[in-house]
Amino acid sequence: MPASTLFPWLLLLTVVSLAAADGGDADGSTVTGQIRPLSRLNVGGTAITPGADSGGFYRTWDNDAPYIFGAAFGVTFEKDSNVSIQYNPPSVPPYAAPEGVYATARSMGPVAQINLSYNLTWILPVDAGFYYLLRFHFCEIQYPITKVNQRSFFIYINNQTAQEQMDVIVWSGGIGRAVYTDYLIVTAVDSGQTDLWVALHPDLSSKPEYYDAILNGLEVFKLHKYGFNTLAGPNPPIPPKKINTVDGSRPESRKKSVVYAAVGGVAAGCLLAVLVACLFAYAIRGRRRKAEADQPADGLFGPTKSSTHFDPVQK
Repeated sequence: MPASTLFPWLLLLTVVSLAAADGGDADGSTVTGQIRPLSRLNVGGTAITPGADSGGFYRTWDNDAPYIFGAAFGVTFEKDSNVSIQYNPPSVPPYAAPEGVYATARSMGPVAQINLSYNLTWILPVDAGFYYLLRFHFCEIQYPITKVNQRSFFIYINNQTAQEQMDVIVWSGGIGRAVYTDYLIVTAVDSGQTDLWVALHPDLSSKPEYYDAILNGLEVFKLHKYGFNTLAGPNPPIPPKKINTVDGSRPESRKKSVVYAAVGGVAAGCLLAVLVACLFAYAIRGRRRKAEADQPADGLFGPTKSSTHFDPVQK
């Protein structure tokens, strides 16, 4: 059941053989180019300091809990007291990982129905546009898992099926025997940061006895950039330039506000001028009427009383 997330940059997924932790070869197969370890996780166990590492490599193995996605942490456990960790040189030399990595593990849990409802998932941040080598460390360390087809599961990398019917007993040869497998992913040419998703889920195709999955350790190596022989990562993104304004408004809005204010001021000034002119004209007219009432009647007169009486003319 792949996680329902979009990761279109996974172009190629292939199994490779890379035994040495610094990018050496095994079985005649070599991964060319530079290689840089990004993450080493002791899945299900505590951090392992460089002094406790194997093979004199002085590697640090971190606890995997901070990288688990969501609240589905599964269960962690240690090897049974009567189980001893066995390496298988030259395919699995002791320097592949310290015994502490193979002596602890994380599984999905004892309830089959719950295990079928989720993926046990880890998320690791990486730079886009690079090759990455993922190394999975496995070891069955508890009874009763001792036989073939007791536990079988899928391995997903960025929503792509990397492995079907992963049976640790088949791959290792028995309980307590360490084994690892490598997967090389080629990311699309891109820039910036992205997430690398790793997930496990029960594979029921072979009808296993237990619906479960297990992982003991996980390593992520950064190889050269896609199309280039370099390990340089991208620069951090430049934040957008912020425009500072006095009132917090945009410059265009402020410019429009100034224009509107100017037009309003001119209109108010014109209205005030008209009002003053009207008042002045009204005052002048009132004074003229008063002056005309005080001077003698001459010129045009209105109707007056006459002492002359006119009788109708009779014929």
